[in-house]
Amino acid sequence: MNKKTYKNSINAEDFLIGQLKDKDIAKGFLNESFKTYLVNGDIDEFLYALELVIKSRQSLLSFSKGANLNRSNLYAIFSGKRKPQFSTVLKILSELGYTLKVA
Repeated sequence: MNKKTYKNSINAEDFLIGQLKDKDIAKGFLNESFKTYLVNGDIDEFLYALELVIKSRQSLLSFSKGANLNRSNLYAIFSGKRKPQFSTVLKILSELGYTLKVA
């Protein structure tokens, strides 16, 4: 299937990444995706949200270096090939400047 492109258009993911540059929007986005995970048990949606927030700030490669995480492990997590350990999710959130809160 050919995707039609329009002059002066942007794809939805690129638009969302642009919006997530705002740290308050990113925080709300992560909170909502985490709530969705708690309801439906699908961790992949929350991991995708984490990936988009990272991409809104820097490349996955530079993030993995700054967070002292294995790059290939991070890529495997975001591609759905590997489920992260809880400590890894906490480390990612911490590196982004967020914490996990029980309410």
